[in-house]
Amino acid sequence: MKNKSLIIAKYEFLKIVKRWGFLFSTILLPLLMMLPLMFTMHYLPPLIPQIAANEKIGFMDYSDFLEPTQEFIGYMDIQSAKQALINDDISSFFVVQHDYFNTSKITIYSKDGSFFGSTPTKTIEGFLMKNLLRYGNVNDVIAEKIENPIVAEKITLDKQGNIKEEKSKAGGFLLPYALTFLLILSIMISSGYLMQGIIEEKESKTGELLLSSISADQLLKGKILGYGSVGLLQIGIWILLGLIMIFNSPLAGLFVGIEISSVFALAILYFILGYFLFATSIACTASISSSIREAQQTSIIFTMFATIPMVFAQFIMMNPNSMVAKIFTYFPYSSPFITMMRLLLVEISFYEIVLSIVILIISIGVMTKLSGKIFRMGMLMYGKRASLREVVGFLKEK
Repeated sequence: MKNKSLIIAKYEFLKIVKRWGFLFSTILLPLLMMLPLMFTMHYLPPLIPQIAANEKIGFMDYSDFLEPTQEFIGYMDIQSAKQALINDDISSFFVVQHDYFNTSKITIYSKDGSFFGSTPTKTIEGFLMKNLLRYGNVNDVIAEKIENPIVAEKITLDKQGNIKEEKSKAGGFLLPYALTFLLILSIMISSGYLMQGIIEEKESKTGELLLSSISADQLLKGKILGYGSVGLLQIGIWILLGLIMIFNSPLAGLFVGIEISSVFALAILYFILGYFLFATSIACTASISSSIREAQQTSIIFTMFATIPMVFAQFIMMNPNSMVAKIFTYFPYSSPFITMMRLLLVEISFYEIVLSIVILIISIGVMTKLSGKIFRMGMLMYGKRASLREVVGFLKEK
């Protein structure tokens, strides 16, 4: 790449980052969105246990085996229990009928619009179990085992039968998964900047002037680098702000001791390759369009590819080694997303990863060559969108 491409990249980069709209969407908008979240993470977790501790549940026991506690209050009749519920003295109450030991059925009453939004079934089950064990004269040791029957140690074996070390921190899963999501987001943002920049130059006819002093390939590469750098800068700032928020919140413990693994390195590699593939593709659609609206309509096929992980996420999570998942692993426009998603779920063979990367690199090379021809001719067209026949003619040009 010659210096002319770098000059174009620098110009496009500075043109975007100096806009107030970019500064607002990159710094101020995330901060405004994070303030309520930070407040929630700091103050809501301590508040919920306090509310739960103060929650009282009433009961009526016609089978005569329950003993009231500080949290569970007994009532003699249903009218008294209903009045206590209406007055918010209790959050709910339940009725144990005479035939409970034959049917195991109870009736739970709660008030509409309660804080928790649902009946405390698990809490009531625990209370009933303790009373049944006491009523059945089960000794304390056995009662404890019945209430907490297992303390499980999970061991995972790899394909060779060796014990695989388990990740102790949830952050080891969340970090690469977040990178997969950020890849989709950065592609949409960077491609949007690229599309808007190309259309603006077509409408102002500055593209024709640029092509008189620089080749189409140099201009295209410069624009892709410039707008790609803008998108990556924006994502980088968001990541930094997110990390500052996380490490100053109760979630910080999830990410303690995380090591940079091969999965993390692959996420960065797929991030870069995925952007260049989508950028060259969308540059073609923008260059043959006469307006932003037309460019968005033409490039919708590429933006649809970016939604594949969301559409097939549940299926791939349930069947990460299925034929469909493997096909999407090799398909270049879905490869960066689906491969990362599969890497988080199962072990993918080395040749699958290498093959998907090779296909991506070849696809980028082919699209770069084709997009250079389409871009050169498309930038010289004004007032109309190029037809399919004209696009084929562009590709035949030497």
